[in-house]
Amino acid sequence: MNDDIRGKFSGLILDMDGVLYRGNDALDGARELFPALRANNLSFMLLTNNATLTAQDFTRKLTRMDIDVPPDHILTSAGGTAAYLQKSYPEGGGVYVLGEAGLVAYVAGMPGFTLDEQSPSFVVAGLDFDFDYETMKKACLAIRRGAHFIATNADATLPVEGGELWPGAGSIVASLETCSGIAPTIIGKPNTYMATIALEKLGLPASQGLCVGDRLETDILFGARAGIPTALVLTGVSSLQDIDKAEAAPTCVFDDLPHLMQGLGIG
Repeated sequence: MNDDIRGKFSGLILDMDGVLYRGNDALDGARELFPALRANNLSFMLLTNNATLTAQDFTRKLTRMDIDVPPDHILTSAGGTAAYLQKSYPEGGGVYVLGEAGLVAYVAGMPGFTLDEQSPSFVVAGLDFDFDYETMKKACLAIRRGAHFIATNADATLPVEGGELWPGAGSIVASLETCSGIAPTIIGKPNTYMATIALEKLGLPASQGLCVGDRLETDILFGARAGIPTALVLTGVSSLQDIDKAEAAPTCVFDDLPHLMQGLGIG
């Protein structure tokens, strides 16, 4: 199922895992996509719920696959979380971070914010491979004492190479919500905070962007909530059969990136 969308959009907001690559392997069309976008004056941003790496880390990962995307064209949920904290709480404060190096780097790099496990003003939770009962207890007690509870994303599972689904950040976030009784502010897709940032960077209204992803419950729902037209590519998690029961249906569907490029008239 591939649609003709030539001339309808001025910029793309693209997910990465399942769209550009799977694991450490580039998917068909990923290397050709960005030269074609640049040649046709189509702007782009990459958005990911993955908060374990920085934008610079993702640039290096893509470079290893011969894909050239600079860090300022990549927005992670960790970067979105940092932007949210700076905008909403300019006074700063101590932050207890449950997460990997990418999230820690973003939080530690913000002026006025410090890492604080003892008496934090904020608890920021993402995917944390060392999460344990002691970590949960510290975070839960901090939230109960009044620390603002912020989650990078609520993805229940994490797709890994080989097809397995491991517990995702959302599983950790859910445990903290259960024990604290407090619901978090969630930054990542399908919530729309990162859409505002991406559209500002692209300089486009929502109607001129195309949100491209492989997951109906995150990428496509994210675009629908933000008023951005969406394209589902069938190289990742969701299938055609999943569309009928999805909360939001995609605007268009493509088998893969080469067919998306043909639909845009750039392939």
